[in-house]
Amino acid sequence: MKVFFVKYNDPIYVKMEKLDIMIRLAQQNNIAQVLSELKEYATEVDVDFVRKSVRAIGRCAIKVEASSERCVATLLELIQTKVNYVVQEAVVVIKNLDTLDEPEARASMIWIIGEYAERIDNADELLESFVEGFHDENTQVQLQLLTAVVKLFLKRPTDTQQLVQRVLSLATQDSDNPDLRDRGYIYWRLLSADPAAAKQVVLAEKPLISEETDLLEPSLLDQLVCHIGSLASVYHKPPSSFVDGARQPLRAGT
Repeated sequence: MKVFFVKYNDPIYVKMEKLDIMIRLAQQNNIAQVLSELKEYATEVDVDFVRKSVRAIGRCAIKVEASSERCVATLLELIQTKVNYVVQEAVVVIKNLDTLDEPEARASMIWIIGEYAERIDNADELLESFVEGFHDENTQVQLQLLTAVVKLFLKRPTDTQQLVQRVLSLATQDSDNPDLRDRGYIYWRLLSADPAAAKQVVLAEKPLISEETDLLEPSLLDQLVCHIGSLASVYHKPPSSFVDGARQPLRAGT
């Protein structure tokens, strides 16, 4: 397999041919190595080669079904690069894979499109394809779709006005779900009253994700280790903080 890895000084036509060969040779026992190479190729400067490398990850997911989750994870990592053409190609590949059957997966896909809408040229087309079956979607997907369309409108208001009006109408007038209606009305009033405030609310900076164990003092962790299996490990507090040490002794006959 390593013989067909792309070298930096390979002509572009050789690089393209090597990609096809790598996909043909991809198997369960070497898929991790192949994905690692393809992910690295996605950082190259040649746009056509990068796009084909991203599409190759999707082809690997189809060929080696057991690795589909790993392939999708690799595509999601590429989306985090925030390079326009990489994000766009990765989103299209994920959408075309058969990994969007579950509501959570579809909602995650819609979130990605809305979150990076300014970097995805056809974000409106992608979201519109979900809007077509709005009433057939799970509530989780509907809520995420509503938010994603509003995000898209705030980022690209000139060409998405009809789309946002359509989704707001579906959420507020054609839905019986109170959560969906309430969110729709909130967005509608925000957009009507103060678009600048709506942008601050909907497009607010996301808080950084941190590991909860890092928030505990090392000395406290040492104490909790000694009390694994007790309420101390549930409360994340030493026993002395919630056990009354001055309890009255039991009397005979009680």
